[in-house]
Amino acid sequence: MNSNLKFHHIGRPVPLTQIKNNPATKYSPLWDMYSLDEANLLTIPVELHAFGPKCTLDSRIQTEPHVAFTTDDIESALKKETIIMPLYQPFAGYQCAMILVNGQPIELIEATLSESEIWGDGIFKDSILYPDHKA
Repeated sequence: MNSNLKFHHIGRPVPLTQIKNNPATKYSPLWDMYSLDEANLLTIPVELHAFGPKCTLDSRIQTEPHVAFTTDDIESALKKETIIMPLYQPFAGYQCAMILVNGQPIELIEATLSESEIWGDGIFKDSILYPDHKA
């Protein structure tokens, strides 16, 4: 495993009814997934995720929380790991995959974007993940 990992965010599955009607929730037809960034006093990035019946992601992604880390070489970090979501590029300048570490889903991210670009408005304009999201 790559030792250059840096904490990025926590992802937490929630019931669809908890986030579906929030105007800030983004929908991904690619995964039949809803996502909402959850603010907190510690300013730790937390993403809530809910999944529809057509979601094809691994069941562990849909039911278990994950921690995400950035790396400067995602392909090396993925070597010899159990991959549960293949490497893909949801939007320009950002690629990710999910692996199992001691049975725990972990997301790995490699990005050329700043944190404000990743978490800010407008990033999804050419996104395969959230193609209909309006910033």
